[in-house]
Amino acid sequence: MDEPKSQDVDQTACLWAARLDDGPLPAADRTRLDAWLAADVRHLGAFARARAVAVHSRRAGGLAGGTPLRSLSLSSQPRGELNRRALIAACVPAALGGVGAWALLRQSADPFSTRKGETRVVPLDDGSVMTVNTLSAGVVRYGQSARTVVLKTGEALFNVVADVGRPFVVRSGDTTVMANGANFLVRRLGDQPVEVVSFGGDVEIKGDVGHRLKLAANTQAVVREGARPQSVGEVDADRELAWRRGRIQLENETLSQAALEFARYSDTPIVMADAGVADLRITGLFVANDPVAFAKAAAGSLDLKVDVNAEQIVLARV
Repeated sequence: MDEPKSQDVDQTACLWAARLDDGPLPAADRTRLDAWLAADVRHLGAFARARAVAVHSRRAGGLAGGTPLRSLSLSSQPRGELNRRALIAACVPAALGGVGAWALLRQSADPFSTRKGETRVVPLDDGSVMTVNTLSAGVVRYGQSARTVVLKTGEALFNVVADVGRPFVVRSGDTTVMANGANFLVRRLGDQPVEVVSFGGDVEIKGDVGHRLKLAANTQAVVREGARPQSVGEVDADRELAWRRGRIQLENETLSQAALEFARYSDTPIVMADAGVADLRITGLFVANDPVAFAKAAAGSLDLKVDVNAEQIVLARV
């Protein structure tokens, strides 16, 4: 049997994308789609491109200027602004190599940001998921040849769907993280080195001098400006990801380090009365946006006193 032409594959992908844009498929049609996707690796790539054109066309038709990221699903989408005929008209020329829709898609950039104390779960257009921690900002750029996220500041966890034809890249400063079918975290806080934590999958880091490092599961690396990426050993996944549950997990941290961490989530600063208090160490799991509860717990375990007022929380010796 002759293989279908790429034009036929793209047209079929566009038709399926248009069907999904009308709403959830009946069970029988969902089975047919799953079988079609599994029949040929080209089908999955064509379908992903068609869905991306659908998303972009809906945004371009319904909004002007910048568009905030929103939740998306491959299996269930509301009809939105476009009817099926309009979607096919947008999709087919792009899938067949036309420059219009794909040129716009390559230029699209979706910003994301979080306020102090806020975390967001952001499903991405390909089925990958980005979970963004407090005070983070960046841009998602999905194109025909690559999936790129620029993390300007803050912290984000990525659960990446594998796509050998379209690598997933996270850029933060001069650091580039390339991943496929992986689960990893990227952290960039102020002028500190970029930190990358792998929780499994294919994760490779490249620094600004071109050196590369493949990161094993449950290990962390730091990338300092002008230096090669350096592995710093194993990590505790529960501790690294406690923020997803609204918690801060401290492990033998100084009170000054703890205060800096709480400052990421709360506007009420924790102040130490002297350097000796600042150097005291503490271990425990605390609510991220409740610095008062932390200060009281620290005072109780370290024989300190705590003074809470409208402006700050002060820890001092008894």
